[in-house]
Amino acid sequence: MVLGVLAELEGHHERTEGVTGSQGQPPGTGSPRYEQIAEQIRESIRTGARQVGQSLESETALAAQYAVAPGTVREALRLLVSEGTVGGRRGARKTVLRRPRPAAVAEEFRSFAQWASAHGRAPGGHVIEQSWRIAGEETAAALKVDPRARVLRVLRVRLLDGEKVMVERTSYPEDLGELVEKVPSDAASVSRSLAQQHGIVFAGADHVFSATVCGQQDAALLEVARGRPLLRHLRRSRDSAGRPLEISEDRYLANILSVAMSNGRNVNPISWLTADEPNWF
Repeated sequence: MVLGVLAELEGHHERTEGVTGSQGQPPGTGSPRYEQIAEQIRESIRTGARQVGQSLESETALAAQYAVAPGTVREALRLLVSEGTVGGRRGARKTVLRRPRPAAVAEEFRSFAQWASAHGRAPGGHVIEQSWRIAGEETAAALKVDPRARVLRVLRVRLLDGEKVMVERTSYPEDLGELVEKVPSDAASVSRSLAQQHGIVFAGADHVFSATVCGQQDAALLEVARGRPLLRHLRRSRDSAGRPLEISEDRYLANILSVAMSNGRNVNPISWLTADEPNWF
């Protein structure tokens, strides 16, 4: 099973237009206007209204078509370029490079539960332990908090269709940790609970992937042999303003999930890192 991912290594500043165009969606639908426009352009490619190899209209023409400011169109195009759907020189009209991936791709690595649900799978899990700790230098740098601040550390085992597939070690800044403490220990999705109950939206994330082997604790939690290969996923989630909401180390059974990315001549979302790189985030 291939787990597709749009690794958002560069944050996008969300800007909303309060105008509805002839092909636009009404404001207040929950996503920024530029993301709505980007999705409408993707859909026009999926349906064949825009063909691979065809040039898009100018920014001015697109702004008129969607009844938004040129800057909003520019953000939409930047998003499409970053994912490899369109390409072209800066300032020039963009060309369709390939058919876009399904719309759910953008959410896949923001939340394990959201990805599983979007693919018709049943997410689950339970908290093994949670405790308050002093952040320390490394966690504080990732969460952008004081090294002496408290963080909530949560250890969970995650399930997919009832099977154990991943061990998750997540740290939350103090204000968010106080809310996470109140989430039921068997909740399928912490991020969904925070969004529904407190309006906290996990808008984007940074990701680093590497390989590791199953140690004693992971082996016991996943009920597998020590030394088994694991896919190590370091993740830092952010809200729409770029504020870190969590930092997590997730360890997946290697035969359960894989990672797929797309890149091109002008688009390369993959960053190669050495094993001893200290500042991944």
